[in-house]
Amino acid sequence: MSKLGPDLVLDFDRIRRLTIVEGALVNETPLRVGVGREAPLGSPVELAVITMKVNGRRRPYIPGSSLKGVFRSFIEQLARSSYPQLHDPWQFNDVENEEKDGFCVVCAIFGNKQVASHVRIYDAMPQSEPSISIRTGVGINREFQAVEPEVYYTEEFVNPGSKWKFRMDILNIEFPGEGDERSRYLRELFTTLKTVGLQVGARRSVGMGLIKLVDAKYKTYSIVDGALKLIDDGEL
Repeated sequence: MSKLGPDLVLDFDRIRRLTIVEGALVNETPLRVGVGREAPLGSPVELAVITMKVNGRRRPYIPGSSLKGVFRSFIEQLARSSYPQLHDPWQFNDVENEEKDGFCVVCAIFGNKQVASHVRIYDAMPQSEPSISIRTGVGINREFQAVEPEVYYTEEFVNPGSKWKFRMDILNIEFPGEGDERSRYLRELFTTLKTVGLQVGARRSVGMGLIKLVDAKYKTYSIVDGALKLIDDGEL
């Protein structure tokens, strides 16, 4: 398995290259990034979407941590096609040995408990007021594969077609260039986001949470004479 050395991965003492990718995420199917089973006090539903207070109003958003988890999982799946022995995040002995043995491509992008992430993924805030709906569902008895009598729940979701501001910073990786294996996986991530889409949030098994990336552009900066200077830009 190809490993990336400490000189490439443990390089947070300086900025060699910073690429900022911006665009919009569009949810093509209903979306609910939830707050868990315990709804907020005063919520009219059992399963609510997560919200943040912005300018005095509560607005739904897609947490950067949720996006990062989906992106990491997707790149892990890609990397296993080339490296079947790729370790899982919870294989802590493998993680602890990476500093001396070399880092796998996934940890070299997203980090682990030994090294920081080379990407920053921001909370995706809605670009306009999103449309929210509520629907009632029924519980299913897993043993009998049938409707559970008198077990109902209400869930909140964002209707399809909402746009969310997207930003991802990529530090010290030659993106979108060809000279870094990590860049190849990141390019495939963005290609998939634009064409096929990825799912985020709850109820993915019934098709919810499909998002696609649109209007994606990048700007790359490097240090010139002690200051960040734009050296490249373009569309993805």
